Amino acid sequence: MRFLPAIIIVLVFSFSCRKAVDKPTWDVDVLSPLVKTTLTLNDLLPDSILQVNPDTSLKIVYSTSIFTIDVDSLFKIPDTTITEIYSVPLNIVASPGYSFYSNDEERELNVTNGVELNFAKIESGFIDLEIFSDIREKVLVTYKISSATKNGDTLVLTELIDAATPSQPAYFKKRIDISNYDLNLTGTTGNKTNTFVTQSVATVDTNGATVNINIGEKINFLNTFVDVVPFYVRGYFGSQNYRFGPETTDFAVFDRIVDGTIDIEDVDVNLTFENGIGVDAQLVINQFKAINTKNGANYSLIHSIIESPININRSTETYTVPEVNYTNYNNSLTTSNSNIDNLIEIFPNQLQYDINLLINPFGNISGSNDFIFKKHPLKTKLNIEFPLSIVANNLTLVDTSDFNMERNSSSGQILEGKLFIYADNGYPFDANLSLQLLDENASVIKSLTIVNNIASAPVDANLKVTAKKSSVLTIPLSKLDIDAMYAAKKMVFKIAFNTTAQPQFIKIYDGYAIDIKVIGDFVYQVN
Repeated sequence: MRFLPAIIIVLVFSFSCRKAVDKPTWDVDVLSPLVKTTLTLNDLLPDSILQVNPDTSLKIVYSTSIFTIDVDSLFKIPDTTITEIYSVPLNIVASPGYSFYSNDEERELNVTNGVELNFAKIESGFIDLEIFSDIREKVLVTYKISSATKNGDTLVLTELIDAATPSQPAYFKKRIDISNYDLNLTGTTGNKTNTFVTQSVATVDTNGATVNINIGEKINFLNTFVDVVPFYVRGYFGSQNYRFGPETTDFAVFDRIVDGTIDIEDVDVNLTFENGIGVDAQLVINQFKAINTKNGANYSLIHSIIESPININRSTETYTVPEVNYTNYNNSLTTSNSNIDNLIEIFPNQLQYDINLLINPFGNISGSNDFIFKKHPLKTKLNIEFPLSIVANNLTLVDTSDFNMERNSSSGQILEGKLFIYADNGYPFDANLSLQLLDENASVIKSLTIVNNIASAPVDANLKVTAKKSSVLTIPLSKLDIDAMYAAKKMVFKIAFNTTAQPQFIKIYDGYAIDIKVIGDFVYQVN
């Protein structure tokens, strides 16, 4: 019996060591909520283009500009340098106050495209005036642009130029701001175009000394028009022919749609030309095409407007605000007179056009009174309106939710499990759901396969949803799936809708939505 206490001590010590070394583990089956989201039509289309009809059904209303003819399209006044050189013809003894040079000159602006301007209001721009003088005394220079006025005052610059030295001429430079000046461009006789008048006077400084001005000495004026932007011009713009295209413009209506097509019951598109320019115009649309660059689909418009001349009348001046009365030309494109529905149904993200425009097709019928305001161009606009009464073919909505499962959580490690997708569908469409797991760089780690589909909501006799339909979808998880879930930072839901009543058109009403919850049914190994 004396050995019993010793045996007990050894047994206690042995079991104590085993408990410290071998921690017990067991498996636990736990339901874990992971993600909850709601998808509406706003996940498919921008809010700005959706409008609600009186019956709460939805329609798309969208307007975009195709091309614009403005001042820069018709002509430009490029930076132009005009040189005026006076060379003294004989030796002169000039006393203080003596004007040895006075000259009026007509100067021509280098207006592009053969445009003949007789008047311009300048919004912004400068004249860089440079003067070189060989006269060895200070010279008072008066430089006037008699055809440039601002609030009734003529543009005049008076400056005292330093005396030249025996080795180099005197030099003077000044930038003149001609913003808000009116420019008469008819010359001294009033019957020219693109022509302004300058006057230069050079006088020996009244506070200076008598000076000998030798034959061949010069005074040189350089006038450089810089960055001249007219606010308004008048004249004759010529019979100019413009070609716009083939060019493309972005079409942002369907940017959020990643896949699928729709059949549209009705669509109304207005192609509108708004002319704010005082010229007649004739326009020919050679081609108009919708392009989906994501899948390569494209359709060209078939309509009587294609390759048929369209005459657009000139606008008229109001001499008040707004400054012009626009003239308008509208052409309606519908499913009954064109294939415009085919162009919309491919979800284009670009519109391509090829257009010829001839201005003044009948010549100078205005008597050189064509006009243009910078802020009143000729605009081409596309206005689209169609009710969301559709047949959906794999029409796919996408939503992305944050996702995070910690590998070393207190719950332990996931051994196996499945995901349950609880979907409450408020759309009258069946839906196929797919899930993708993304890493922190938004790269796809894993796509999860779903066993069954989401059922469409029940509808009444008018095909309007009466209640949401609940569906439960199951995703069995492999070991690789579980590892991907641990690595994922986001979960992407792709829901592809298909109309159950095909080929019957279904209206979409305000408030339609689909609610999705993702629940994990996991077996954890817990320490």
